[in-house]
Amino acid sequence: MNKILTYLLTGTLIFTASDAFSQLIGSSADDETLALVDTNTIKLRNKLYPVVSQGDLNIYGFEDNDVPVYADSVMAYRLSLLESEIPLPFNEYVKPYINLYTIRKRNLSSKILAWSKYYFPMFEEALDRANMPLELKYLAVIESALNPMATSPVGAAGMWQFMAPTGRMYGLKTTSIYDERRDVQKSTEAAIKYLRNSYRIYGDWLLVIASYNCGPGNVNKAIRKAGGVKNFWAVQKYLPGETRGYVPAFIAAAYMMNYASEHNLYPAENMNIEFHTDTIHVDASYNLSLLANSLEMTLEELLAYNPALRRSVVPFGIDKVTLTVPYNKAVKFASINDTSFKQNSNEQLLAMNRQIAIEKKQLADNTSNKKKTTNSRTITVKRGDSLGKLANKFNVSETDLKRWNKIKGNRINSGQKLIIKG
Repeated sequence: MNKILTYLLTGTLIFTASDAFSQLIGSSADDETLALVDTNTIKLRNKLYPVVSQGDLNIYGFEDNDVPVYADSVMAYRLSLLESEIPLPFNEYVKPYINLYTIRKRNLSSKILAWSKYYFPMFEEALDRANMPLELKYLAVIESALNPMATSPVGAAGMWQFMAPTGRMYGLKTTSIYDERRDVQKSTEAAIKYLRNSYRIYGDWLLVIASYNCGPGNVNKAIRKAGGVKNFWAVQKYLPGETRGYVPAFIAAAYMMNYASEHNLYPAENMNIEFHTDTIHVDASYNLSLLANSLEMTLEELLAYNPALRRSVVPFGIDKVTLTVPYNKAVKFASINDTSFKQNSNEQLLAMNRQIAIEKKQLADNTSNKKKTTNSRTITVKRGDSLGKLANKFNVSETDLKRWNKIKGNRINSGQKLIIKG
């Protein structure tokens, strides 16, 4: 069980894990001063020293099972320090979600922190290109926990949880073998279009975030009930129950992602992530199993980088499909992707198909021969014989005896011919 460390004693934050830090700030410092010091310290450290391990991030000397808890004023002040175009207030609605991420769901938060190092640069680049607040990247945290394979009970799929009809409205194709809702790059662009259109309507980012969860219809209804005020906190009580907590969860996710170290939270170290990736372009003429083998990958590894592929094949009818692979595999692909590679791949594929056909024929022949060599005999029912007696005599079941002879009931007659197999 985790040991919860409460560093709040009569309004003073005491860092018993670091005597030097305590001496530096003094035991009588107020919450805001402490929050400012520890926040600026971690920001400065991250700029000066690249993070290479969990130990590097653990600047407060926490034990593995320590779960720090802070005063509301500390968390509020930390949120106020974040440079954000989107308002990130602390209140009674936000606090339970901060506790969810930093206390109750710590393992999940560690995985999110790990995946964020892979996905957030992609999100930030796309958001910056669209001149949108970079903080919108935290939407993917509360939508899918940064899992491109996430699927909701109602069928929303992918990192940004698009329903198929909504996805098609924003250019995401969904078929039985290819689902662009799970393509991280394309679904990110679609989410940005949705958010940008919503902002043109509401002019308030928190309402935009709310509409992403429950749709513009519910948000418009809540605004009307609130007297036309376009402010999330003013309309919150008129929104669906899930959406009332959705915006506070977004704010809490922003807090957790920025102040993870203060809560003894670090990226999971057992995540098999290759951060340096590139893209290659293939069409339906490529066999993915052979391609993966040529790149010295397993098919499962190749598909893990490309969750949009639902059936392990490149779909027909699409000129080119962009695949993500580790950077060194992209370099290898560039070196082998010529006419001879495709010719050899096609020859391998034909050879594989021929071998499969041979094995299928052998299996069919063996099955046929087995059926032909099955021993069977015909007997004549004598007076006093019954199905049970005959089944015991020939070591077969009554069910098989009835099936072989198409007997529906349990009655047989003297002189009747019966087939016995086996």
